[in-house]
Amino acid sequence: MTGSQIQKGLLPAGLSDILYPKAQFQAKKVENLLDVFSNYGYLRVKPPLVEYEETLLSDGPGTVLKDSTFRIMDPLSQKMMALRSDVTAQISRIASTRLSHLVRPLRLSYSGDVLRVKGDSFNTERQKTQVGAELIGLENEFCDAEIILICLKALKSINIENITIDINLPFLREYFLKDLSSSLKEDVNKAIDLRDKKSLKKLKFKYSKIILDLMESSGDYSFATNFLRKLKLEGFINDVRDYYLRVIDIVDKNDSSIKISIDPLENRGFNYHTGLSFTIFSENLKGEIAKGGRYKTLNAETAIGCTIYTEKIYSDSKSSLDKSLVYVPYLNINDADQIISKGYRVIFGNNLTPDLKKDAFNLKCQFIWENKKIVKLET
Repeated sequence: MTGSQIQKGLLPAGLSDILYPKAQFQAKKVENLLDVFSNYGYLRVKPPLVEYEETLLSDGPGTVLKDSTFRIMDPLSQKMMALRSDVTAQISRIASTRLSHLVRPLRLSYSGDVLRVKGDSFNTERQKTQVGAELIGLENEFCDAEIILICLKALKSINIENITIDINLPFLREYFLKDLSSSLKEDVNKAIDLRDKKSLKKLKFKYSKIILDLMESSGDYSFATNFLRKLKLEGFINDVRDYYLRVIDIVDKNDSSIKISIDPLENRGFNYHTGLSFTIFSENLKGEIAKGGRYKTLNAETAIGCTIYTEKIYSDSKSSLDKSLVYVPYLNINDADQIISKGYRVIFGNNLTPDLKKDAFNLKCQFIWENKKIVKLET
C-alpha cells in the first residue's frame, strides 16, 4: 500500500470502519433488541440524523447536550444544524409534537447512530449506535420497573450474561444541597463521590445525617434494602425511599437472575434525569452496556427510558455467520434457495473458472453444489 493510499484510509480520531463480520453481528443484535421492545408494545420510530440546532438542543434532554454536539451550517436554509449526540432528545421532541395526540402512556423504541465531540473513559469511539425504549406520560413504580425489566429482557435476547444493575436516585443530591453555598456544595459532592464519610461528618448542614445514612445503605440488594427499610425518615424523603424500594422489589420478583446494586446518591452520567435512574453492567464486558432513567420531555411531560450501547456488546450467540458456506458454480436462485432452506449459506461462482474446487476454497466454502447435491469439500 502506497503512502497516498494510507493517507486516504485515515479517519478522524474516535471514528472507525466496522467491517465484516462485526458489522453483521451488530446489525443482527440491533434487530433482536428492537424485536423484544416490539413484543412489549413499543412502537418503532426513526428520527433524522441532523436537526436544526434550536430544536435539537432546546428544552428537555437536549439542554444538557450542547457540549457534546457537533454543529454544521445548512447550505439551503443558512441556519445552524446539529448532529444528534443522543436519540432521547429526539424522542422527546417527537412525543411532544407529532405524537402528542396519542393516548398515554406512549411507548416508543428506536435505533440509530449518534456522534459526539468526545468519547468516554470506557469507549473512545465518538460514533456510537444506540438502541432504546421510552415510556412517556405516566409515572409510577410499575412504569419504572417495566423499563428496567424490558431492557434486561432485550439484553438477554442477545445472550448477555452475568448482569448487574445499579439503581440510583441522582436527583436527591440537588434536593439536599440546593440551599448550600457553592464552596460547601462542592466539598459535599466531592466527599460523596469519594465515599469519604470522615470528611462529610465534618461538614455541618441540614441533611448531612441523611446523606451519611444513604451512603451507608449502598451495596447489594439484600443488605441495602434491609438497611433502607430501617431508616427513620419523614415527608418527601420517606416517600422517595418507599417508592425506590417498591421499584427494586418489583424488579427482583420478576427477574431473580440478575444482581441488583443500590446506590441512592450516585449521579455521574445522569445529566438530564429527574427521577430514578439505572446503569447496567455485565461481568463479561467492559464498562456500562445500558443506561436509563426518568426525565422531562420537551413539553415537561414525565418519561422514563433506557439506552443500550451496542458497540460494547460482543455476542457469542449462533447466527447466520456460523452456517456453513456452499459454493454454487453457476448463478441459479432456485438452487440457492433450496440450499438456504436446509440451513446453509451460498456463494456463486462465475461458471467460467476452470478449477471450481480451488475457487470454492479461496472463497472459504466448506461445501460445493454438485449434481444437485451438497458435497463436502476435501482439503
